[in-house]
Amino acid sequence: MDWLNARQTTLKVSKTTVTPGGQTLDWIPIGSQGTEPIATPPPGGALINQRDEKGPMRDLHFDIGEQGPEGHVPVLRPDLSKLPATISIKDLFNKRGGVQVNSRRKNKKPTDPNPFGYFHASSSETTNVFGCESWLNVWDPQIDIPSSPGDDHSISQTWLQNYQAAQTHSIEAGWTVDLGLNGDLKPHLFTYYTTNGYGPGGDNLGGYNRLQAGWKQYHASIYPGILLSPTSVINGAQVELGIKFQLWQGNWWFGIRYVSGGWIWLGYYPGSLFSGGLVNHAEWVAFGGEVYSALSNPCNTTDQMGSGDQAVGGYQLSAYQRNIYNQSDAGGSLVNFNGATEVDAAANNCAQNNYTIQAFMNSNTNWGSYQYFGGPSLRRFFKIPTEGIWQWVDYGTMVDDGVHPWNPDFRYLLTGIVMADLAKYTSASVTKEMLGLAARQISEAAKGIVNEIKNLSENLEE
Repeated sequence: MDWLNARQTTLKVSKTTVTPGGQTLDWIPIGSQGTEPIATPPPGGALINQRDEKGPMRDLHFDIGEQGPEGHVPVLRPDLSKLPATISIKDLFNKRGGVQVNSRRKNKKPTDPNPFGYFHASSSETTNVFGCESWLNVWDPQIDIPSSPGDDHSISQTWLQNYQAAQTHSIEAGWTVDLGLNGDLKPHLFTYYTTNGYGPGGDNLGGYNRLQAGWKQYHASIYPGILLSPTSVINGAQVELGIKFQLWQGNWWFGIRYVSGGWIWLGYYPGSLFSGGLVNHAEWVAFGGEVYSALSNPCNTTDQMGSGDQAVGGYQLSAYQRNIYNQSDAGGSLVNFNGATEVDAAANNCAQNNYTIQAFMNSNTNWGSYQYFGGPSLRRFFKIPTEGIWQWVDYGTMVDDGVHPWNPDFRYLLTGIVMADLAKYTSASVTKEMLGLAARQISEAAKGIVNEIKNLSENLEE
């Protein structure tokens, strides 16, 4: 509370509001964030529809609530009453996993923070970049599994790092589920930076969102730490968020995009924070997932990354990032990201790492460079494809892009099989009824399949 009170005295708060989701916002004059004038953001880009064509989508909603006074911007006030008792302010400020996700960094030192407890499934590229962007689907992973102190987290994000300084500089953003940081177990937008190799955070040194000085808020309503809803559904509608960093006129701007329209610039990290490092460009860029477990043996965690399904699940089952680009020059030119995948475990003695990633760089599809990642579960039942990607199989000859002759009855059949299997997980009073329903479902589907086969046979030429 002493820290929070001291922090509040540095803000020129004109009004305080509470969002529908229960977050407290302090509204401050936009020009009160430092002695330098607020910078001008980059151009927003073309107003184009980014809705994915692979399947059904749901629109992202931002939990803003009451707007502040004109000329003011929101700053999220942390709710320390919701912090687990085991988390200190020091822990809240730090995000040490970045020193592990970039294990091949050039300025690695024996004195770097120990990233014990972190898992990553990511892809990275060492190259000079001036920004990056991607689209990622939003999930609500379960964390603190099995039992842990309550400071676990699960993240889908991007990293930009630089080796020029004696200590690693990094800027990061995406969505995170983190009870200690957000006060709940729902996904929130986040930004993070460090100027001292993931050492202790503090004003102009590093930290999440606007817990410490460093981040300059520009947008009048959307802010780092905002609640994201709804979330993606297994085998159903996906919810996406575009994220982007761009070095513009000496500052690292962060923006988001959703559904349609140009980039919405939320704010920036001043280049003056990164003397000798990120001030001119980044030298390493990565995209993927991160899980942290506070268990004494983190190998035992089953915290979910993304949806909780491994990468092999693919679309509508796994977390993904698509249309991943690097900004190749100061003018904003974009090229396909061409990263190499890597997974790491939180402790050297883990028998296996159940967090996986599959990358498809320069795919020549409308997803460009993309990847699936997640874990720890390997789902037993495969997703049923749509008619558009079925293939005819006729006397052993495969012809692409046909329609499977058994649709939709084939899906009905599999639904019945799944229902029968799931019956064993229901209560005793429901099991019999569910098995009977599954049997009826399978019977009706089988009749439909038989009729389709008969029709196909009758239409064949003699």
